[in-house]
Amino acid sequence: MKILRCCLFALMTMMLAGLAPVLAQESGGQAPAQEQAPPADVEQASQALIKVLNDPESRAALIDLLQKSTGNGQPAEGDRQVPGNEAAIPVEGISQPLQQENFALRIGEYTRVLVDDAGYLLEQAMRSLNGLVLVARGDIPVKWDRVEDIAIQVGIVLLAAYLGFFASQLIAKALYPRMSLYARYGGGLTRSFILVLTSVVDAVTVGVGWAVGNAAALASFGGINAGVTLQESLALNAFFILGMANVSLRFIFAPGRPELRLLPFTDESSLYWYGRLRLFMYWMVFGLFLAVPIANVAVSFVLGNALRFLVVLLGMIYLLVLVHQNRHRVNEGARDYAEHLQSALAKRALVLVGQLWHLAAYGYIAAVFIIWVTRPFDATTIILRATGLSILTIMAGMAISLVVTKAIKGGIRLPDDLNRTLPALQSRLNAFVPRLLKFIRFAVFLMTVLLLLEIWGLLTVAEWLVSEAGVQLLSSYGSAFLVLLVAFMIWLAVMSWVDLRLQSRSGYIVTARERTLFQLFRNASTVVIVVMALLLSLSEVGVDIGPLIAGAGVVGLAISFGAQTLVKDIITGAFIQVENAINEGDVVTVAGITGTVEGITVRSVRMRDIDGTTHIIPFSSVDMVSNFMRGFSYHVALIGVAYDTNITHAKDAMLEAFRRLKETDFGPKIIGDFEMHGVTNFGASSIDIRGRIKTVPGDQWGVGRAYNEFVKQVFDERNIEIPFPQVTYHAATPPFVEDGDKPKQRKKVDVSSTQLEDDAPAEDGEN
Repeated sequence: MKILRCCLFALMTMMLAGLAPVLAQESGGQAPAQEQAPPADVEQASQALIKVLNDPESRAALIDLLQKSTGNGQPAEGDRQVPGNEAAIPVEGISQPLQQENFALRIGEYTRVLVDDAGYLLEQAMRSLNGLVLVARGDIPVKWDRVEDIAIQVGIVLLAAYLGFFASQLIAKALYPRMSLYARYGGGLTRSFILVLTSVVDAVTVGVGWAVGNAAALASFGGINAGVTLQESLALNAFFILGMANVSLRFIFAPGRPELRLLPFTDESSLYWYGRLRLFMYWMVFGLFLAVPIANVAVSFVLGNALRFLVVLLGMIYLLVLVHQNRHRVNEGARDYAEHLQSALAKRALVLVGQLWHLAAYGYIAAVFIIWVTRPFDATTIILRATGLSILTIMAGMAISLVVTKAIKGGIRLPDDLNRTLPALQSRLNAFVPRLLKFIRFAVFLMTVLLLLEIWGLLTVAEWLVSEAGVQLLSSYGSAFLVLLVAFMIWLAVMSWVDLRLQSRSGYIVTARERTLFQLFRNASTVVIVVMALLLSLSEVGVDIGPLIAGAGVVGLAISFGAQTLVKDIITGAFIQVENAINEGDVVTVAGITGTVEGITVRSVRMRDIDGTTHIIPFSSVDMVSNFMRGFSYHVALIGVAYDTNITHAKDAMLEAFRRLKETDFGPKIIGDFEMHGVTNFGASSIDIRGRIKTVPGDQWGVGRAYNEFVKQVFDERNIEIPFPQVTYHAATPPFVEDGDKPKQRKKVDVSSTQLEDDAPAEDGEN
């Protein structure tokens, strides 16, 4: 608050200083120029004001303070602007030039700041290197005895720490083969878990080495009472930081552990990158966390600052050369791996990353170098924090993405018992869950990028999330997503319930009517759930669904007038279902077409006739339904026999054929005894005897065909003639023999057995 008051005082001072010439002119130039504020004080106040304005909290507090200082004072009568369009006209007239001028000034300011920063960076570099010149000239003495003592202390604790580390590593390596075996035959989640577990074991070995080093530091150079010296603490801290950095590298590249490797590195490339980056870690950690502090203690902070600059400069040059040498190699590897991906988007993304990865690496190296040069005292904290959090964020994002990708490729696998109970549930889940997982994978990628920007200070994601706009956006879209998720769960539950009701089990048989009604209910519920979910989701994201509902009502009214046939189809279909006239699987006659019902919708029925032709018949054209599948059916046997056949023998033969039929596999399909109706017709060439067989619905045709075969068999055995059409020829009398003898009596000729030459008139004794 004290700073704010000072800044407010400085601001008022500068305002008064700016108004002084005006007041002097108004008073006749009596104010001397010496009364202005001293330039040093104004500059100091300006720097303080700039510092306050750069801090959002201080800026907000300054605004509140200015508002409170003004009180409830009202502007003077002459200072008030007259509301209306007249006051806006001059502003609109000059707004465009002012915007162009402000844009040009802003570009110029950015350019000036960029040049100033470059000059400041060069100045800091030259100032850092000046320490080496001072040491070389002897202006800064080197305490070699102090350097020797520090080197001995550091060497002892580092030797003890590495001995403890390697000993614990030998013990931990006994666990790695079994873990690798589990990872080799496990899935993606198992591999990720074992990789994390091995990283934890590696971190424990680093902790053991650090503890051994501390024990050695306590045991030497004064014992426990003397404690750990600053140099020993610096060495152990460098050892611990380096060890954890190596653990991170082993997590990423998994050298010598191909079964645990999550990234698509070959054994050769993983060893290459692990070795090169580990060398860089040794150089940076021991240089910055050990050599520089020792130089500060043993010689001077000037030498430590110079060493820090050289370590960072050489490390950045090493990384730049490493990236430059491997830019094409990484690009080719990314292209080769992209060829094995199924998603076209993933292929393009990976190819783009392979082409631009070296530019991102150059930018990261340049940012780290600038931080080290411009902020040398807190650069370690900033870079380690940002880099460590970035690595953890990337590893977490990669692990989650790999697990999600594995689930997308493998699909959802349900237990066998559940698959037998609900066979369609797994296919439904695999139809929707992979799409949801792809959305989650994209959300993970986006969140990873936003977190990286937040870590490096390029974007204030956390502040935006807690702001009013962020909370409103997250709550609205989160609610919409929750609505869609709940709707999907409800739809899945309804579909599973319908599947469960449509399954036949012991003591329960699903009828055709139930199957038809449940399928119609499934279709209708799907439409209702989808429409309601979409409307509620749009309402949650801020879309006014009132006009949509009103528009849908108007469109529905217009459609009802223009599509009366469609409405008639739906209403007629509803009554047909209520009356249980048609079900799937029934054999019916509808609109003059006989066939098997394959499907029923709200407006039509789909049938397939005996020839295999599919017919889709709207319900509006259905005036009568003939269903052959209700309760029971009959096969009507109409058997014709010759006129000279004994009717009693023929009836007995038909009954014998029925008895033989019941002894076959068709017996369980026959209901009751044979109904003998007797002679029903005297035909042109036969006497028709009718009988009837009662069967299970739908089996009347099969039973009838089998019965006809047995009738033919029994009739042949008993020499009962089954008549067939016959033709009688009459010979016309020639005119020249009208007075002669009449021809002989007509003779019945069997058309099927008479030869062509026998068709001539019969010979008599005279001709």
